[in-house]
Amino acid sequence: MIARKKLLYIHGFRSSAKSSTILNIKANYHNLDVHAFDVTHHPVKSIRKIEAYVAEHGIDVLAGSSLGGYYALCAKVDIPKIAVNPVLNPENSLSFMPELGEEMEYYNEREDGVQTFKCTLSDLGEFRGIDKYITPLTHIIGSDKDELLGDMRAQYIKLVGDRFHESSQLGHRITPEFTAIPTGDFYKLLSKFL
Repeated sequence: MIARKKLLYIHGFRSSAKSSTILNIKANYHNLDVHAFDVTHHPVKSIRKIEAYVAEHGIDVLAGSSLGGYYALCAKVDIPKIAVNPVLNPENSLSFMPELGEEMEYYNEREDGVQTFKCTLSDLGEFRGIDKYITPLTHIIGSDKDELLGDMRAQYIKLVGDRFHESSQLGHRITPEFTAIPTGDFYKLLSKFL
């Protein structure tokens, strides 16, 4: 029996490993061994956790969306990486949240059972000095319909060149259409590495 390839998918800000995107991928991508775990808005700890997990579990492809896409871009791993609508400058982007400094709820149930957290300007300072680790295996998927980040296509192209993939199936939130097998834009790119 041939071993299934392993995908590690990193959720976005205020989400969890039980996000609808991850649950959808786990339910439908039967040819993959799909891994996911919770990360936080603390980048150093989250990125180190990702790097250690990739090494320990022999992950074949790393993917993430929004803040999880940023973490995928920063993780120092030499495997294919797919960042979906990644936040490129979280310190700046997250500073505009009206809830900054207040107690916020996660959108999905978290592994540790904690359902609220506080993100402060001091926390956002942790993003300073973190470098992205871009290799020839790093890809970005985005669109001009991102209602949260706006049109980031020029920045994405500057970062990865022709490894930027535009999706007409994508806003900022990920829909089942985007991850559909075999017609979804995420699956089309992912299948190149399987």
